Amino acid sequence: MPSKNTPKGYPLDQSPLYRLRGKGQFERVLQVQWAAVDKLLSADNYRVWLNDKGREIQQPLGWLAHVHRRIGKLLARIELPDYVYSKKGRSYADNARQHVGATPLVKTDIHRFYPSVTRAMVYRLFANDFQCAEDVAHRLADICCYQREHLPTGSALSGRVAFFAARHMFDEIAEVAAEEQCKMTTYVDDVTVSGAAATKRLLGTVRRIVSKHGLNTKQRKSRTYAARSAKAVTGAVLVGDELRLPNERHRKIWEAKQAFAKATRKERPRILRTIRGREQEAQQILISTTEK
Repeated sequence: MPSKNTPKGYPLDQSPLYRLRGKGQFERVLQVQWAAVDKLLSADNYRVWLNDKGREIQQPLGWLAHVHRRIGKLLARIELPDYVYSKKGRSYADNARQHVGATPLVKTDIHRFYPSVTRAMVYRLFANDFQCAEDVAHRLADICCYQREHLPTGSALSGRVAFFAARHMFDEIAEVAAEEQCKMTTYVDDVTVSGAAATKRLLGTVRRIVSKHGLNTKQRKSRTYAARSAKAVTGAVLVGDELRLPNERHRKIWEAKQAFAKATRKERPRILRTIRGREQEAQQILISTTEK
């Protein structure tokens, strides 16, 4: 069932981005002059750096960031399938909670999801699904993509654009799961399927569907779980009918509290905010399934 907190949206064909046919419509909806797009795409409008995991982050800046937020907000208003849990009103804990119980489970994720969504895929999204004019679809693809190559890893629009660009793939996985009387959910790049038929065979089928659509999964991120085993799903651990906090999250809370005890008076407010944030995040997981 959809969460009570999930905001109402509208169908894709009611979006302001649907069937943009001319420069005037483009400028009105995007709030960007057609002739200014080339300047908008300057490399100077991105900040690029490596995060703690060594992944390159491409973050739009200034005017480009504003335009990306505009597109992201327009896309966020479009209704999504009920299997999607990476949206307002839902959380990664809600996603995991859909799979509680003594039932087999399989999971995988899309490897390097945002960088794997190419400009060509984004163009096809706007040209085919949104039925925009060809020149408009090209402009939208250019704006959305880092250096006209792929979705940026640090943009407000990347999550929604990635989903819609891969929507047919996710729908196909959901259909296969339903045919097997299984439940499928997705949270950004994570795909989880649970049910009596959630076996290695079904996992193989899911991975082949992903590959058919031009994306990749990794063997080490693709797992099967027996019905009564503990199952790790999107930052939570499923044990029977309960969601539990992973050991790694327990450890981080403990480490923050240890650091607080040893911190100077000046350092304590920052560490206290960290502790509170981690405890609030943990509470999303520990809340009883009967309350959801």
